[in-house]
Amino acid sequence: MKHSASEEALPGLRPVQEDHRPRWAVIRWIDRLNELVLNILALTLGVLALLGIAQVIARYIIGSPLTWSEEVIRFALIWSVFLGAGIVVRHGMLVAVEAIYLVAPSKLARAIGFISLGISGFFWVVLMYYGWTVRGMVGSLMSGSLELPMSIVYLAIPAGAALALINTIVVAIDPPEQVITQAAS
Repeated sequence: MKHSASEEALPGLRPVQEDHRPRWAVIRWIDRLNELVLNILALTLGVLALLGIAQVIARYIIGSPLTWSEEVIRFALIWSVFLGAGIVVRHGMLVAVEAIYLVAPSKLARAIGFISLGISGFFWVVLMYYGWTVRGMVGSLMSGSLELPMSIVYLAIPAGAALALINTIVVAIDPPEQVITQAAS
């Protein structure tokens, strides 16, 4: 087995075993989109950490706070949370009561899983609808420091809910490996 440079540098980390289940092209495309979003979120959180440090230095050491940094951090975190929700849906990492899956027969556990996905899908649709509605209501409002339309900030709600809904549908078709393992045991 060939090892990459990152595996040699971090010997405790093992690569995820390749999943050889057949996948539709659209599911592979959605997984690539999820990977892109995840990389953007990781980069965003790193930049936000540096921006937070810069804000503290500017405020307490230099004595001249950055007036815009708090809004950038807040708005970027809002977007990160909503987009990140879609990613955790795809990986089966949302909070769940797993005791039911452990005691139920596998067919019942699978049925409960599909019911749960249906309820989740309904929730994401409702969140998209109301997020879009609220985004329209705040369309003319501007943020204090950045003078950014608040509709851009509130667009995070329907955008994140749409990504989560897409991933909920994908999970129903192609569940993550740990979900398959739990249902089989």
